[in-house]
Amino acid sequence: MADSTEPEIIFSNLTQEVMIDGHRFSVEIYRTSDDPSWILSVENMFGTITISDNPPYLADGLAWRAFEKLVYDEGIRAFYNAKERRKLRL
Repeated sequence: MADSTEPEIIFSNLTQEVMIDGHRFSVEIYRTSDDPSWILSVENMFGTITISDNPPYLADGLAWRAFEKLVYDEGIRAFYNAKERRKLRL
């Protein structure tokens, strides 16, 4: 019989709330106990979640750097869908 135990979710110490240009985002960096790759998840004020795990982040710091690069390259628009951007006039 197969083991039905769910893997543990391990959150990075880099998980945090951030404020950028007056917009609050919840940035979570996590992995499961059965996979060493880290996942980057960013939730905006509307509850929309942007998840990035490609390429797989081999360290939590690499996932954080990917978040910073996305903010630098695309700005906060990267974390809002088209309808939300129209509502916010971004």
